[in-house]
Amino acid sequence: MPASRKSAKVFYTLRPSREGLPPFSDIKLPGGTIIRRVDEAIHRKALSNAAKALKERLDR
Repeated sequence: MPASRKSAKVFYTLRPSREGLPPFSDIKLPGGTIIRRVDEAIHRKALSNAAKALKERLDR
C-alpha cells in the first residue's frame, strides 16, 4: 500500500436521504483526508444488519 494511502484519514458524516443522490459521496481534501458522506437510511440499514448478525453469533 502506498504511503499516501496509509496516512489518509476518513471521516464519515450522515446526510438526509434524498431521491436521486448516490448513497455515498467522497470529498477529498489536500493532505489525503477524505470526508465520506453517507445516506442516513443506508447507515441505519447497515447498523440493523450488523446488530442482527452479532445477535445470531452470540446466540450460538
